[in-house]
Parts: sequence; structure tokens; C-alpha cells
Amino acid sequence: MSPEERLMTQESRLVREKKEMRRGLVARRDALPKEERKRHSQAAGDHALSLIRRLRKEREGLFTLALFLSFGSEIDTRPILSGLFAENPEETRILLPSLRHSKEIVLRPWHKDAPLTPGPFGILEPETREAVPPEEVDLFLLPGVGFDRAGHRLGYGRGYYDRLLARVGIAGIRAGLAFSEQVVPEIPAGAGDVPIHYLITEKGWNACG
Repeated sequence: MSPEERLMTQESRLVREKKEMRRGLVARRDALPKEERKRHSQAAGDHALSLIRRLRKEREGLFTLALFLSFGSEIDTRPILSGLFAENPEETRILLPSLRHSKEIVLRPWHKDAPLTPGPFGILEPETREAVPPEEVDLFLLPGVGFDRAGHRLGYGRGYYDRLLARVGIAGIRAGLAFSEQVVPEIPAGAGDVPIHYLITEKGWNACG
């Protein structure tokens, strides 16, 4: 077998492993009772706010946070937004991902009560066409299907976030946000998978690696 064929075989195996793990983890997340998801989302949100406060103290000037609006059975990010709006909202610039006018993620600013509209996958995103370069982000709060303690993240298979985070010049800290049921011993990872620095669940936040 040639090196090229061996590489293709390895990549094909990785895709299959990820697909199988993704199916199982989504089913596990979907099975969480509604009240438990709500309670754990609030707890994880409190821990996320704790990490944001810590990182914000280390920065001078405006703190730029990129996060996501939850979809389906994902952990709810509304407690994080509520906390940010309640405490000195002028200190943090909030960015949300958009795919409405682009084939890749564009980060758009959003503030409380600003209009939102469904994107290509039904996920709400800002109506504005204004965009902020990802190089300006201090902290990325990332969704995912699964995570491990080493910092590997399993997404939905489209690679949007990995391509965004792999761009030259992006130095923002990366943190995954999930229920503890989504944390597994090992996530299969390839060369194009960008690791996270922190993992946040309802049990707290921890550095990865």
C-alpha cells in the first residue's frame, strides 16, 4: 500500500469512528430529561461566567467573547447571556456565528434585544451584516457533540469551527461548553481538528491537556 493509500485509509477510518461516536453522543444528549438540561445549563453557565470574569481581568479594554445560541438539545447558553447583561454589559462585546451570507462562519456583533433571524440550519443569528474579525476574539465558547479532557472536540462533521479557528493570527482562548454526559475518555482526532484550552460543564471548568 502506498503512503497516499495508507493516508486515505486512515482518514476514512477516522471519519467512520467520528460518525459512530457522534450518533451515540447525540442520542445520549437527547435522552437527558428537560429539567436536568435546564438545571445543568444554569450551573454550567455560572461556571462559564466565572471563567469569563477571570480572563477579563487579564485583559485591558473591551473583552470580546464569541459564543453560540443553543440549538436542539445543546446546553443552553441563555444563562451566560443573562449573566453578561446583568453585570457591566459594556465591558464585553458579544459575537455570534452567522452562515446566512457565507459558506464559512462569520462572527457578527449582538446585544440584548437586537433582532435575530434563523440561519441555514434553523439556528438564530444576528440580522446585522456587520462582521468582526476572529482575530479580535479573546474567548471562543464552542459547541460540540463530545469532548475529552485532553482538549479534543467532536463537532457536527462540517468543520466550520475548525476552519475558523485554524486561521493564521487567531490567538483567542478556546473553551468547550457541554453537559458532563458529553465528556468521554477519548475523542478521535485528526490533523485538522483544533483542540480547546478549557472544558466547561455543570461540574465546573478545567484546563485541558
